[in-house]
Amino acid sequence: MMTTPNTTTNRDRISRKDLRYLTETRETHCISIYLPTHATGEEVLQGLDAQALDVELRKIRKALERAGLSTKEIDSRLSPLEALQRDGAFWREQSEGLAIFASPSQVKTFRLPLAFTPSHRISDSFYIVPLVPELNGEDEFYLLSLELERIRLFRGSRMGLAEVDLKGKVPQQMEDRVGYDYEQKGLQFRSGHQAHEGAGYHGHAEADRDRKNEIERYFRSVDKGLRPILDADPAPMLLASQEYLASLYREVTSFDQVMEEPVITNLSEVSDSELWERALAALEPVFEQEGKEKWARFEEFLGTGRASAQMDRVLRAAVEGKVDTLFIAPEAEAWGTYEEETATLTREEHPDAFSPSLLNKAVVLTLNQGGRVYVAPEAGLPKGAGAAMALFRY
Repeated sequence: MMTTPNTTTNRDRISRKDLRYLTETRETHCISIYLPTHATGEEVLQGLDAQALDVELRKIRKALERAGLSTKEIDSRLSPLEALQRDGAFWREQSEGLAIFASPSQVKTFRLPLAFTPSHRISDSFYIVPLVPELNGEDEFYLLSLELERIRLFRGSRMGLAEVDLKGKVPQQMEDRVGYDYEQKGLQFRSGHQAHEGAGYHGHAEADRDRKNEIERYFRSVDKGLRPILDADPAPMLLASQEYLASLYREVTSFDQVMEEPVITNLSEVSDSELWERALAALEPVFEQEGKEKWARFEEFLGTGRASAQMDRVLRAAVEGKVDTLFIAPEAEAWGTYEEETATLTREEHPDAFSPSLLNKAVVLTLNQGGRVYVAPEAGLPKGAGAAMALFRY
C-alpha cells in the first residue's frame, strides 16, 4: 500500500487547505484513485502510467453502473478523469506515485514519493489511508536563509514552505547594520566547492578579525529581530547557507533549537521548492525520532487504559477527541461501519469498491482533532493487534 517517502524530482505539496479538503469533503460518490507511476524510463515513453489509470477508470465505470447511476451521470463524473488520462504532458511529469481525488465539483491530483498499489475507492468521502506517510503536517520547522546580502525566514512542514514577512524586523543586509560597504574591507570569501569546506578568509589577521566581528554583530541583530517570531511559535530551525556563515550564526544566536548541520547551498541557484525538499531530507531523522518516541509511549501505556490496539476502542476514543497518536499497521485495512451514537462496530468481511474503511475513519477523525498519524513499525506489533493502534491523550 505504501512505502517510506524519499526525495524525487516531481513532488506536489499537500497543503493544509488540501488536507482540510480531503478530510472534510462529504459528497456522493467521491472517487479516490492510487497508482504507481514513473518519473523517467521506458514506462514513460510507452505511456504505461496513463494506461494504468484507464484500467482503474474502466473498473470504476462498472462499479457506478452496478450502483444504479445512468450513463449520463457516469460520463459526467468520469469525463475529467478521462481527459486527464489522455493528457500526455501530465504523464511526462510524474513521481513514484499518483493520488487522484475526484468529487462531483472538482479533481485534485498529487504526485508523491510513495509507491502505491493500484486501487480505487468510491464513497461519500475521500480515502486517504495510503497518504499517511505524507500527512504529519505538524512536523514543523523554521528555515533561515542566511546571506550577508539577504535574510529570509520560512515556516515549513511536510505540507510546504511559507515565507515569513521580516520587513522592519531584521536588517535585510549587512550594510544596513555595519554602516559601510563591507565589500571594501579586503575580506573575501571562497566560492565554489572551497566554500563548502569551511571559512576562507584572506587578508591581514587584524582585518580578518574586524570582518568576523562585523558579521557577528550583524547576526546578533538578526537574531534579536527573529526572537519574538521564534518565541511565539517555537520549532526546530534549520540554517540554509554556506558553512562558514552557519557556523558564525550558531555562535551568536540565543535560540536553542538551531540544528547543528546546515543545508549548505548557493542560495542564488536554488528555488524555494528545492530549499523545501532539501530541508525535508535534512530533518527526516528528527521527524522519525518523534514517531519512535510516540511508539515507545504507546508500548509503555498499552494495557493501562492510556493506549489500545482494539479497533472499537480506538474509534470510540477518536470520536471523543482522545487520540494523541494513531498508528496504522503496514499493509493493513479494516472494512465496515462504526455507529458513533451507539459505539457499535460492524465488520464487513467481503468488501467492494464502495465499502467504508474503519481505518480511514480513524485517520480522518484523528487528523481533524489535531492528532498525529504514523505507520507503525512492522517489528514489535502487539499480539493480536488490528489495523489501528492508538496512544490516548488521557
